[in-house]
Amino acid sequence: MQQLKHYRPLLGLNFDQRVITAFCQLWQQLGSAEFPVAVMDVLEAVCPTDSCGILVYYRERKPLSLLHRFNPVERQVPANIYSTGPYALDPQYLLFLAGCDTGAYWLRDIAPDDFYSSEYYQTFYSKTGVADSIDVLWRLDNDTALVFFMQRNIHSSEFTPEDLIALRMVLPILSAALTRHYQLHQPVIPLPSEDKTHQQVQCTLAHFASSLLTKRERDVLLYLLRGYSSALTAEKLHTSDGTVKIHRKNIYRKLEIGSQAELFSLFISCIPYARPDEDSDPLLLYQNQKSPIA
Repeated sequence: MQQLKHYRPLLGLNFDQRVITAFCQLWQQLGSAEFPVAVMDVLEAVCPTDSCGILVYYRERKPLSLLHRFNPVERQVPANIYSTGPYALDPQYLLFLAGCDTGAYWLRDIAPDDFYSSEYYQTFYSKTGVADSIDVLWRLDNDTALVFFMQRNIHSSEFTPEDLIALRMVLPILSAALTRHYQLHQPVIPLPSEDKTHQQVQCTLAHFASSLLTKRERDVLLYLLRGYSSALTAEKLHTSDGTVKIHRKNIYRKLEIGSQAELFSLFISCIPYARPDEDSDPLLLYQNQKSPIA
């Protein structure tokens, strides 16, 4: 008797009217300036969100917002605050800088272990009203990427592995369509207005508290700002958990602060005082500005 041949069932998407309409609009907008918005519409139809939008990530400039759909009632901070400096600590942006491939990335999978209890999350991220996010990143080149960000708010359920699977199923189609669109349309990717924000952010990351802390203490400080636990910081720096805790204690003492909230606030406050053309400590400049010599 011939043995039955078994086929593995394929996971299917629910192609309801909203998904079908979104894909139809996608093809109709191919080659037009509205095509990226049509891509966002497909993603939102496949995986519903509370807020979403499109950013352009640059390696040498601050991110540029192309589209943002959100309920302002949910936000406790201005919509444009992200591009004033907090983006430098965003796990999604850091993943881009690390050279990640085109793909869909769930915050839960890429964030440091203490991210959700970090002051970055408590002071900035949660006040945007966002509780969970998935970024669909499409690389234009090594230094630039379109980022379709998808967010669920604090009053909604979080994303699920099935949501990520659904997005990754349509991503090859969207990636091929984006490639064809840019062959047809050949748009010039806009650049953010010329200012020193990105240079000041990078300068602050490079020199913040350098006049007070040792190099190793500054290494620990940056991991602390990004939401790494003492244990994971120790693993990254090839040292012990106890040593990292001592460094953290010294950081608080030298900066005369008593909490991670004060540290995050101090870091953000120093960004406007950074001088990209110098190696000076922006913290020192910030403190001098606050307490001018009579």
